[in-house]
Amino acid sequence: MINIPINVQLPQLWGNQVFKKGSWSSINLIVGSNGTGKSLLADQFKNQLVNQGLKVRLLNAERLAGFEKMDYNYFQNSQLHQGINISNFEQIKQAGNNYGLSTSAFVILKERLDIRIKIEALLSDIFKKSIRLIEEGGFLKPMIQNISGGDEYGLKESECHGLKELLTLLTFIYDISNNCLILDEPELHLHPQFQSFLLNEIRAIAGNPLTDPTKKLFFIITHSPYFLDLRSIDEFKSVLVAHHGVPPTFVDVLDTQEEYILKRFLPRFNTHHKQFFFSPNPVYVEGYTDQQIITLLFDRLDYKISAAGSCVIDVGGKDELAVFFNLCKKLKIKGRIIADLDAFFKGKLREVVQADVNSNLFIQTGGFGTDLSGAIGDVETKLMAVANDLITKSSTDPDVSHIISFLKPIIGLGDRRHHVLVATLMALRRFKDKILPVASTAIHSNINFILPRFDALLNAFKVANVFIIPIGEIEHYYIKTSLDYLNFSDNQKNTSFHVERDYILSEPVAILEAVYADLMLILRESVPQIKVDLYLHLKYQILEWLQKVQNGISKGEVIDIATLTTNAKIDYKLFNQIIEVEDLKIEEDRKFICRIMIKASVSATEKVVSFNERTIAHDFELSA
Repeated sequence: MINIPINVQLPQLWGNQVFKKGSWSSINLIVGSNGTGKSLLADQFKNQLVNQGLKVRLLNAERLAGFEKMDYNYFQNSQLHQGINISNFEQIKQAGNNYGLSTSAFVILKERLDIRIKIEALLSDIFKKSIRLIEEGGFLKPMIQNISGGDEYGLKESECHGLKELLTLLTFIYDISNNCLILDEPELHLHPQFQSFLLNEIRAIAGNPLTDPTKKLFFIITHSPYFLDLRSIDEFKSVLVAHHGVPPTFVDVLDTQEEYILKRFLPRFNTHHKQFFFSPNPVYVEGYTDQQIITLLFDRLDYKISAAGSCVIDVGGKDELAVFFNLCKKLKIKGRIIADLDAFFKGKLREVVQADVNSNLFIQTGGFGTDLSGAIGDVETKLMAVANDLITKSSTDPDVSHIISFLKPIIGLGDRRHHVLVATLMALRRFKDKILPVASTAIHSNINFILPRFDALLNAFKVANVFIIPIGEIEHYYIKTSLDYLNFSDNQKNTSFHVERDYILSEPVAILEAVYADLMLILRESVPQIKVDLYLHLKYQILEWLQKVQNGISKGEVIDIATLTTNAKIDYKLFNQIIEVEDLKIEEDRKFICRIMIKASVSATEKVVSFNERTIAHDFELSA
């Protein structure tokens, strides 16, 4: 690690809060949503790093300014349409350094043969192109030619943005005159393949310039998961997460178990998982089937979870859920967990919730005990008593007989204790009224205690942002397959998932809303989302228009459809884009009824509504 103390204050963004960090990796990544101050932070980093003796070059997100394909005269004339003024090389380099621009890379290529050879090799071997820096009339102009032949052409006017970006970025990476680079969104215009290539080139030269002058220190501001190619715990700790209203956060310390689990997870830390760093409201589930079903339901039912900064990420297991949940806390990310019922009875996730201050406060204020651990223990004790009683009974009812048969062979096995607890609780939730007549009278109080107390404890988990599926697993909400709620194999689970997925993709939205109503109650509570209400905004616009119609008729300016559609104040030409007047009847006392059709372009189907002189905003309904 590289010891360079950084202390940043941005009162316009963070108030009195201060960002402090003293230990850095050779490659440091800064992520966060738009508007969180990442670029302002980069400017502060540059100033402080320069003050500590580093030779810093910052390339901002507008670094190609002046080197666009065209000269946009209406907005601003580029001073580079003839090329780069040779007599102004030093001024251009200084201006590029001051403003974070990259055009001076071509000056470096002209002056530095060693760097130009690397760039020429890249162009030739990867892009099958050659570059030539010509001098004409006192100007330097980069020219490109395809190796396969054809005319030479100007890089500024005729080459793609991606190649311009790659050439200029690599020039500064290879240039040893700076030992620290701050890159703002280096992924701009780059294909993912070349983002990865650029990162590999950065890795090759990254290091501690304070001890090795051939190495560079990097700070990369990015929205691209391809730059989050994290290979070690130290690299994970090198990520800064920017937020609205508070300074960036980072993971400093992990306990031994967290570090072990995270180290095992990093090799499969794919592009999907990396949403962890980019989403302010990530939701974690155990497996990909959970992730797929939840995401598909939200998509089909038009709940825009991504617009709310949310995404559903599968991590592979309950221990991983706990680790990522703790990482969210360290990074001040509002993470949420959706977990199967067995997480209520065992595992690291339960330990995390039991240690949560808000959960324990909920238990205490609700009168359920002194802490969550003890409250869960009470439920477990009573569940075991019910299970032990049931295995001594018999029943002709197939549902009761099934739970008894399931419990008998596992009731005394220590490693199956949580299976006993989960199975007994699921059976009670489904068949309490059938189980009560079979159970011993002495055990009835236990049964009547368990279910309401369990519901209360679910709320204790929720205040810690952990949402337990109360009936078992998400598969228990499946519509198209009938699974044994007590026991189904991984193969059955996989087969049923594909059947359910096809069903969700094919059925009308209205049917999905109905058949998954119970599941959606849980999902809407646990996953931040935005439901776009087109009809609400459509209603406001139509209300504004109909009030103009009411005024026009009241004043006698509108006497029929013709005068309505030509009245300048009513502006029918504009509103005719969303509505069509079908009928208008006006009586002598200027009472009226107007029938309009809402066009299908702004509605799922054409819809006819009516209004009159008494229609007011409060009473006007425009439902889907």
